[in-house]
Amino acid sequence: MRIAVVRGANLNPWELANYRLDGHEVVAFGARRGAFDAHGLAIDRRRLASPADLVGRLPGIGQGAVGRFAGDAGYLVGLERALDGFDIAHTAELASPYSRQALKARDQGRVRRVVATVWENIALPAPPNRFVAQRTEVVARGVDRFLAITDRARDHLLFAGVPLERIEVIPMGVDLTRFTPRPPSADAAGPLRVLTVCRLVPEKGVEDLVVAARLLADRGVDITVTFAGSGPDAARLADMATRLGVSDRITFKGNVPYDEIPRLHAEADVFVLASAPRATWQEQFGFAVVEAMASGLPVLAGDSGSLDDVVGDPEQLVTPQYPERLADALQRLAEDPARRAALGAANRVSAEQRYDRDRIAERILAFYEAALAAPSASSSSA
Repeated sequence: MRIAVVRGANLNPWELANYRLDGHEVVAFGARRGAFDAHGLAIDRRRLASPADLVGRLPGIGQGAVGRFAGDAGYLVGLERALDGFDIAHTAELASPYSRQALKARDQGRVRRVVATVWENIALPAPPNRFVAQRTEVVARGVDRFLAITDRARDHLLFAGVPLERIEVIPMGVDLTRFTPRPPSADAAGPLRVLTVCRLVPEKGVEDLVVAARLLADRGVDITVTFAGSGPDAARLADMATRLGVSDRITFKGNVPYDEIPRLHAEADVFVLASAPRATWQEQFGFAVVEAMASGLPVLAGDSGSLDDVVGDPEQLVTPQYPERLADALQRLAEDPARRAALGAANRVSAEQRYDRDRIAERILAFYEAALAAPSASSSSA
């Protein structure tokens, strides 16, 4: 089987690692300039020119403006021809220009089937213009089979008019041999070591964690916080920590190589991702949360988007933008090492049962085979 995984500027190693299928050819198609890459993966990569290459050079506010008024700029020049001879074109999202391109390639006889992964979990997001709305309708009608990352993504597809029989819910997986619990220790002394791995932007709840550190200091609860990641709020967070008098409790490590992330988990007691929804975005999955679960850590995740489904435990959810409640949850964990251990062990079991990357790859292969075995969607999508 020949599989083209088309992701444009959003080509990334965390997702692509789930598509390493022994005995099958997998080629990843990305833009020449992308937000992510596919480093560290033995998958053939092909770069195509895209308007996204130019948009990616704009400052953040400029990229946001393009997205609001023009929509996704992820058209890939020459993609239709590049898909010649593939059995599966695996795209993403209803509004992506390259999903529309893949349908054209199928209806030209270049590729046998088009499937699409959907992360979007807002029920009916407002399209920026009528052209994007039309493209969304064509893709919803024309894709042969959809892979929804979460139940909320499935609902988004249903609300867009996709029949249930064309949707399968398959989450993403992580490497359970890379992310694994540290050996148990009888020494529970010392501060509660809190870790977060994320982009330093408001929607990731990073300010809540700094404020919670101050609230816990006022209560006499000994904690340390490590931020791994960079972003536009890095300097502001450091200033907040200083002004709140907790800079000695907080470490900003900046971008950490992915190979070193498991070590950070092994040095932590609790993982926090206190995400908060925006009007046009909510947490769609949370790879970092799943990696922490696989590492046997208790997590405190913001009740945003699909995190409730991913974590699967109300005790490990916190209300976004309420640092007092985050502080309360951290204090309970700081005062109860046995509970931390129990939650961490349960998270590891959940990761083994739901997020084993090898098992996810097997499910994706079966998903492809089912798409090839079923009749193609109507060529009226062309």
